[in-house]
Amino acid sequence: MCGECRMKSGLHVPEDLVHLDVYDPQLKDFVNDGECGRIVLTTLLPEGGKTGNLLINYDTDDTTTVVSREKCSCGRTHMKIMNPQREAETVYVGGFPFNKVDVEQGVFQRDNMEYLTGEYEAFLYGDEEETTLRLSMECENSQNCDVGSVENNFLETFLKFKPGLRQVHSDGTFNIIFNFTEPEGLEFYKISGRPKRLVDRR
Repeated sequence: MCGECRMKSGLHVPEDLVHLDVYDPQLKDFVNDGECGRIVLTTLLPEGGKTGNLLINYDTDDTTTVVSREKCSCGRTHMKIMNPQREAETVYVGGFPFNKVDVEQGVFQRDNMEYLTGEYEAFLYGDEEETTLRLSMECENSQNCDVGSVENNFLETFLKFKPGLRQVHSDGTFNIIFNFTEPEGLEFYKISGRPKRLVDRR
């Protein structure tokens, strides 16, 4: 129902055709703009209008973030959201969600790819009191990898649109530790089958 404009800075929601709400994980309340939550849709019809599939407070099982409600540089006045992500592939830390796509956005920064092969794996450990994300990334050459730059690039991008995660990270209840390996040094190389990139081991 949404579409990207030439600015490529989010998806426009056609608010004259559909009403989109973004709820917390338990669907009890709305989240603030800029925070990630679950998409709930309602189809809007003019009086006497018809539709093939009427949606009323439909839980899509997708998550997103409202990027802006201001007029876009392309001229459209519809609000913009981030590309939706599947709830089934989402994990929660301190009640705040993230997805393997969020991890990949942090890993695949242009400056990072000077040092990395693109292979990575992430594991969550801990409990409700304290959670650790252990992110392992494969280097072209670990001796020449600028690990400080890669870590900073990841954190800046990963936490950019996740104010809740940024808060629990800063207060020490969500830790992110990094591990850098030589080629074929990741765990999934030792396991048969398709590798799972984000694994919750809590």
